[in-house]
Amino acid sequence: MVDQKIEICTATFGYDSDGKISPAKFRGFMAHLFSNMPEFHHHSESSYHYPLIQYKRVDKKIAIVGIGNYAEIVEKNMADIDHITTETQKIPVQNIQISRTTFTQKYGLFGYRFVSPWIALNKQNYEKFKTLHGEQRQVELERILVGNILSLYKGLGIRLDNRIEAKIQKQFIKKITAHSNPFVGFYPHFVSTTNIPDNLGLGKSVSKGFGAIVNNDN
Repeated sequence: MVDQKIEICTATFGYDSDGKISPAKFRGFMAHLFSNMPEFHHHSESSYHYPLIQYKRVDKKIAIVGIGNYAEIVEKNMADIDHITTETQKIPVQNIQISRTTFTQKYGLFGYRFVSPWIALNKQNYEKFKTLHGEQRQVELERILVGNILSLYKGLGIRLDNRIEAKIQKQFIKKITAHSNPFVGFYPHFVSTTNIPDNLGLGKSVSKGFGAIVNNDN
């Protein structure tokens, strides 16, 4: 099989501030700054697609990730930003680290962990989840996890020829708030039979920093 590759650009912002900037607030700033580019705010009228611009916290710093065609857009447009504005603050940017990588899809066994809450369940499947017990819950979460991985790859435009499996090894759960609504956030460690780009998100609200994964070696 021919290698399937995708370009990824991450711009990480350094600033001196007592308060942390959340990925959601950073997204709001960027959406205003690049209001003519729908992918920066994900308010287009098109049907759901995997966000190709995502806002994260990477190594405790705020970051924006551009994927595929948006890797070059992020690389070209971030260097001149000298401040970040929120509802209450105008925060000077001290430095911006821009890194660009090429991700190549591979099959094998790869270990990952979530570094931000994975929102795996919506209202409907949460009701189903509550009726399950023990191993049944893990099987259901693994089914959803595989679906999230397939959605990511579909969004990247990479075709997977082999069947994908994922096995959750351990996890903890934390109640979170997203979109002003309560959710259950999962933090699994898992093994996948395909690799996944570091810092990209799985599940819901990935553009706002939820569901970010990293390789277990990191």
